[in-house]
Amino acid sequence: MGMAVPLLAGGVDDAHLDYRLKVRTREEPAAVESAFRMVATPALSTRNRVHRPRMGSWQIEPLVLNGKVPTPAMLVRALGFCYFSGPAAQVVPLEQGMTIGKRWCRLWQVQTPPELGVYAYLAEVSPGLLALAYLSTAQPDGDLSSLEIHLSGVALGRRPVPAEEGTALLRTLQHLAERTRSAPDPEAVETEAVP
Repeated sequence: MGMAVPLLAGGVDDAHLDYRLKVRTREEPAAVESAFRMVATPALSTRNRVHRPRMGSWQIEPLVLNGKVPTPAMLVRALGFCYFSGPAAQVVPLEQGMTIGKRWCRLWQVQTPPELGVYAYLAEVSPGLLALAYLSTAQPDGDLSSLEIHLSGVALGRRPVPAEEGTALLRTLQHLAERTRSAPDPEAVETEAVP
């Protein structure tokens, strides 16, 4: 059972994606496993027949797994790696697929620079609608040592719509790539310091 954060208005369609989260920090070398649910709320209905809403919102809820609940900081970090939108230029369809529950989903790969150490795959959970299926990252600096996210369950309403902020994963990867490029090279610094 989940410990639910209050849902946004309109979230009664029960469209959600369940994830397992595995985190290692610098202080705790043993992995901590927990779970969360990404809730997709339907787009607000309007009377405007010309511009109908195409995007809904999304939010994250902690779930109890083996007596453990992810911390708010871990949930915020996980939300930054989520994806619930259509295809984009940075994602490539694969021939492979995977079964999530009773649903067979085609896989898409997110293109990432090798130096990032991030591997991310999306599942086509509905025609033209992709969601994060698997993510693995190891961070050389900061408090986080490694992070893994696995999609474990899918429940979508009759007409699921992508989330307005559904491409958070792509923005997070872009930010990490920029940070990696701007980081000083330790070997170059040491070389300059040698007389």
